[in-house]
Amino acid sequence: MINTDEIKQQLLTAYPYRIELHAHTSPASGCSRVPGDRLAENFKNAGYDAVVITNHFGRGTLVDYYQAKSKEESLEKYLADYDLAKQTGEKIGLKVYLGAEIRFENVNDNDYLLFGMDEELLSVAYDYIDKTPEEFYTEGKDSRTLFVQAHPFRDRMTQLAPEYLDGFEVFNLHPNHNSRIAFAERYAMERHIALRTIGTDYHYETYENLCATRFAELPEDSFALARILRQRDFLCEIGDALIL
Repeated sequence: MINTDEIKQQLLTAYPYRIELHAHTSPASGCSRVPGDRLAENFKNAGYDAVVITNHFGRGTLVDYYQAKSKEESLEKYLADYDLAKQTGEKIGLKVYLGAEIRFENVNDNDYLLFGMDEELLSVAYDYIDKTPEEFYTEGKDSRTLFVQAHPFRDRMTQLAPEYLDGFEVFNLHPNHNSRIAFAERYAMERHIALRTIGTDYHYETYENLCATRFAELPEDSFALARILRQRDFLCEIGDALIL
């Protein structure tokens, strides 16, 4: 008889590092209610080793919401929350990676997660917010960056052609939205989208520990995180269950 508890423990031991791939902070994301320092503390207390800050990145945020007068001011305000979370994480032993949730608002309401980012690449992404996702993917995206469609079956979402994507966020665990995760998983499987990610889409306190991505090693930076995701060397965890 197969001892499933023993197999599960072996997997947990082999992939000990818990990372949140989709998290928003306040005030950089107007819909979030958790400042960066508090987010870092919450995830550390919940037993995570790292978190990716994926605040909203589009004209509605970077220009309208921030009331920014320049690209430089927009990026400065965007990065302030990430910097606060990162500084707090360094003090308490939590890795904080830079990411983004980019939207091309002249096209539709789709959102796309960016993994494998730094400030220079964020500046390049800014230049594409008034263009199309296809243009960004073919012209603007760095080869080290992953472009993953977020919650692709939520209301008002359409599915971007797989040839312009690096992956699909199949499991979006935001409790206040219906992301139709079964449809997302079936769509990704039928269209052979190999990279399927999981994320809490964190906006509110008490939403920690809904899910995690488990890694065998703790990535040194955002680019190492993207590399491991691309290799699909990770496990997905929802509550106490492992998704293989």
